[in-house]
Amino acid sequence: MSSVTLSEGTYVGYDGTEMFMCTWHPEGRPRAVILALHGLGAHSGLLSFVAKYYAENGFKVYVPDLRGFGHYSGLKGHVESFDEYTKDIDVLVTNIMSEHPELKLFLHGHSLGPLFAIRYSLAHPGVFDGYVLPCPAVSERLEINPVVKGLLRFLAVLNVKKQFSNGLNYDYIARNPEVVERNRTDPLRWDKVTPRFAVEGFKAREHAFNSAEEMTDPVIILQTGNDKILVPEMNRDFYERIGSEDKTWRFYEDLYHEPWEDEGGEVMLEEMVKWIEARI
Repeated sequence: MSSVTLSEGTYVGYDGTEMFMCTWHPEGRPRAVILALHGLGAHSGLLSFVAKYYAENGFKVYVPDLRGFGHYSGLKGHVESFDEYTKDIDVLVTNIMSEHPELKLFLHGHSLGPLFAIRYSLAHPGVFDGYVLPCPAVSERLEINPVVKGLLRFLAVLNVKKQFSNGLNYDYIARNPEVVERNRTDPLRWDKVTPRFAVEGFKAREHAFNSAEEMTDPVIILQTGNDKILVPEMNRDFYERIGSEDKTWRFYEDLYHEPWEDEGGEVMLEEMVKWIEARI
């Protein structure tokens, strides 16, 4: 593998908010550019393993802390609307494309990240040259009591800022105990959300799942069979209904939700790079 470098900086969101971002640089001229979006409660640093792998294969990778998470200086675990993520991504895309107008641009999203990706594709079709979406949260089985869900919907209307657990069980993330412990003890991980964020997330998941036919951009869905955070069967149904003429499904029976550092996880990484290479 080639040597890569990591730089840390910031980006400016749609409303002028300054947020943290990592950029992974390949050795030599990039073959293409990837914008990578992290999952629920995570941050740019938790995508380092995947981003570094992409960079080692010649891709420049931008990995932002999404609004409300990571180094975010405002109220964590909160947004007024998930549309804010679509607007933030659009600002990022404009800046990235102005810096690399000659290179193809791909969006990678894991877990919750694909919800933002799918919503962006629906709002701005044709901008990205392809979407790489491992374990997309178009389904979920978070550990949230139905009564609590009802309460969250009520409190969201009032925009109460009290925070609740996001329902993510870290033991279900990966088989590798080091990965589980890293997520459990990471000081930048944020495991709580406001009622508004939670309800916006429920709505976004339902909207993405029901809008599969409207997604026309090239996309690869990579799903694991031992994913205890999502529902693999529902994700397959979502894939079957995607409207794109260029769509790919890959299924890995024995892997967990975040399998990159588990035994066998390298197969998914190789498949993602192979899929992108075929489109540049």
